[in-house]
Order: sequence, then structure tokens, then C-alpha cells
Amino acid sequence: MALSETQLQRFETLKAVLHYFYRDNTRSGSHSRHNIKYHFVWIPKYRREVLVGKIPVRLKEILEEIAKAYKFKIIAQEVMPDHIHVLVDAPPTYSPTKIVQLLKGISSKKLREEFLPQLKQYIWKEGVLWATGYYVASVSDGATSDVVKEYIKTQWKRPYKVPDEFEK
Repeated sequence: MALSETQLQRFETLKAVLHYFYRDNTRSGSHSRHNIKYHFVWIPKYRREVLVGKIPVRLKEILEEIAKAYKFKIIAQEVMPDHIHVLVDAPPTYSPTKIVQLLKGISSKKLREEFLPQLKQYIWKEGVLWATGYYVASVSDGATSDVVKEYIKTQWKRPYKVPDEFEK
């Protein structure tokens, strides 16, 4: 099936757009190239406004330490009195669930060790700092889902050589 000039141009444009968005933003693993980013939001238990004073500064340090230890990168983070936003670039070896589990679990333990008297005023349940749930969304560097979807859909429309056309 021959492609029209317009279809070939469209395919080349899609290819160029994806190449542009992915070229400088990928990271390497031992067997992969990846560009995976997640936006996480979670809250303290009962959505209490406990993340004040010295706690936000220390929490940011703790989250950076966790990221470094587990080889993912925190691109941006902000600690509000009653919630946290974190943008993480992570390798494909970590699921979003595992990442948030590490961030919440380790930070809860360390903050309770360091700020227990201050936290106990608002969160009285033993061994708890964060609420159970969280929000997560995957984030793109600019290639929209529609662009990637179109690129994938047009894969078989590309002009491939059939085996007898290959040069020997």
C-alpha cells in the first residue's frame, strides 16, 4: 500500500515532534531509556495543618535523601501546611505505588522521630503521620497523549521493505 505525499509528511512530522520531546529528557538504566514523571500529592492524617515551622524544611531534605538513596529525582516539591506536592522522575523499576510508599513511609518515621511533641498535638494515633491515600498523575514533557497515539496508530502505514526487497 503506497502512502500519499501528505501521509508521508504527516508521519515524518509526528516522528520529528516525538524525537524533539524525548531527545534530551531521557535517562538510562542498565537495559532501558526512560522518561517517566509522576506528580504526587498527599496529606497529613485528618488533613491537619501540621507542616509548619521547621517541619517543611526538614521534610524537603528528607524527601531529597530518599530520592537519592533510591535513585529517582525530585524535580519539584512544595510543602503546604496541610498537603505536599512532589514531581518525581523515576526509573521504570519503581511503580508509582512503590515511590509514594517510600516517600511517605520513610518521611513519616523520620519526622515523628524528630518532631513528635509538635506532631502529637494534632495527630494522636501512634506511628501515623500521613493519611492513607494519595493522588498521582503521570506527566509529559510536552508530547500529548494524542500525538503519541497518532504516532503509534500510523506505525504500520510506514513504508516498510518486504523481505525480498532487502539488499543482499
